[in-house]
Amino acid sequence: METKNLLKNIKINSCGISDCDAHWRWDTGKNGFQDFDLWFVLRGKGRIITERETAEVRQGSCMLLFPNTHYVGEHDKDFLLTMNVHFQFDSGIPEGIFGEAPFLHKQIYDIGYMRDTLSRVIRLYNADKSDSACAFFAAALSEYFEVSVMEEKSEFGADKPSLVQKICDRINIAPEEAHSLAAFAAEYGYSADYLGRVFSGAVGISFSEYVANTRINKAKFLLSSTELSVEGVADALGYYDTCYFIRQFKRITGTSPGRYRKGK
Repeated sequence: METKNLLKNIKINSCGISDCDAHWRWDTGKNGFQDFDLWFVLRGKGRIITERETAEVRQGSCMLLFPNTHYVGEHDKDFLLTMNVHFQFDSGIPEGIFGEAPFLHKQIYDIGYMRDTLSRVIRLYNADKSDSACAFFAAALSEYFEVSVMEEKSEFGADKPSLVQKICDRINIAPEEAHSLAAFAAEYGYSADYLGRVFSGAVGISFSEYVANTRINKAKFLLSSTELSVEGVADALGYYDTCYFIRQFKRITGTSPGRYRKGK
């Protein structure tokens, strides 16, 4: 799904947080909304119903509701707490880009990120800072669509994108560690070959390439912000061979660590 150009031209029409009480039932009417609605569940369980299907929702559920579509919302005993942003794409929407479903329903794996980002959207919009609110909302939508891409690419089950995200987070937090696909596979109870295919299917590159990119991105930061020598940077990132570090840095960035530092 090509969404990059869409995210450049977003207009927020309204946004807010809804704490749905025991008597809550939501019905948009047959004509639905005139704009899109991103609907994110922070607490509780329930369902969104259309003429074509019903989607069960829970904490972390995120739905893109379409214009001119009839929706009914219901919840179970646990009261729903939701965030919503009504918006439109000012540049127009290419025909068929979202398919023919009455909504797109995804499970967000990094709930804290989406919650915090949408909170900023709501706060900025209510403070009459629409441009900043739209910038944060574009980031939230990008996260939403990235989940979609990972799920579409993964052929190994609905739980695998979440597993891959956990692995990526651990690599990102500590790129200097000797991350091993075999070690992750043993920890999560899979073979290394299977987990490698799961990872590359969801992310789009191999596990080893992801680890290398993460290390080199950290190396760029260290070269730009510290006085560590090239050898010191290599050592800080777990490279035992500085020459190998230099070759890998040049392969990924197109320049040597020394030239990168001078360019900054």
